[in-house]
This record gives sequence, C-alpha cells and structure tokens, in this order.
Amino acid sequence: MFYGGKDQSFMLWPVRGEGLSVVPRTCQCVCFDTAGKVISCIGSGQDGEGRYGAPWPELRFEMLQEGVLDRLLWRRSANLTPQPVVWREALAAVAKLNHECAGSVWRLPTINELESLVDCAAHSPALPSGHPFTDVQDIYWSSTTSLYEPDWAWALYLGKGATGVGQKRFAQFSVWATRSS
Repeated sequence: MFYGGKDQSFMLWPVRGEGLSVVPRTCQCVCFDTAGKVISCIGSGQDGEGRYGAPWPELRFEMLQEGVLDRLLWRRSANLTPQPVVWREALAAVAKLNHECAGSVWRLPTINELESLVDCAAHSPALPSGHPFTDVQDIYWSSTTSLYEPDWAWALYLGKGATGVGQKRFAQFSVWATRSS
C-alpha cells in the first residue's frame, strides 16, 4: 500500500471474481469522496461497498509466552531498540536478540509481512482494534531492499498504514522482530 491524494494520478489494476477469499479483508466499512468527506458506499465502487476478501478470525492474535502469534510470531514489544536506528543497526539488533536468546530465530520482517499487520480502517497506529502489542512506534524497517535503489529499504509507516522507503544509511526507523511460528 502506498498513500497519495485522490486528486493525484496513479496506475490501477482491476480485478474481478469471487475467488478473493484467500486475501484478507481490509475492514474498511466507510467510503469517502475526493476531499475526504464521508459519503454513502452504495454505488461508489470503493472497498467499503464490496468488502471483498476473507474475514479475519474473531480472535486474530494469540498470546504466547514468547510473543504474539498471528500468521507469524511477533515480539509483543514492537520496539527492539531504545531509539530509531539505521538499517544496518536494525539487522544487528535482531542478530543480537538471537545471540542473547540461544536457539531463537528472530528476524527483521519483509515489507509484505509488516504490511500484513495493517488494518486499513485504523490509523495512529494502523493496527486492529484491541491489538496486544506494546511500545508501538511510527515507522519500521523491513528486510526488503528497494530493487530500484539498492541503498534504500522498504519501511512501514504504521501511523498511516502505508509503505515507503528510507535510505539505509540515513533514515532512522524502529525495529520489530518476527519469526515463523
């Protein structure tokens, strides 16, 4: 997901069919005009009208001793470092966590994994209502390098629920570790 004004030009990729039951719903149930004013969803063609996709489980997050289980296991504390860091330091922080917790296989998540946490109907943070995470920050590094500019990496802007990029040696974002369950 990327953000932009409704008065800007973007590419589109139309889809159709009922086979969308694998992709989770965004939970958007309100529709907006180009100025951001709430409008009726009927006939708008917006996500709030169709609400396509698979419903999220009623109890999405399962609390375990070592973290929060979703599709992956996420650290309950969503902030691994005492302050934002550059990308190299984010990778090092996860490596240090694994060294301190012998046998652990925590890692920096991919941008798709980070994005899977986003509830598009929420902001500041764009996480599902009642999420169990603590110390949630605004921007998180991913392990995904930008193919277009390899000195940049993808990041999740959790306040907006959008993805973007940051220059690996300058941008200072937070670190949230994950691992396979």
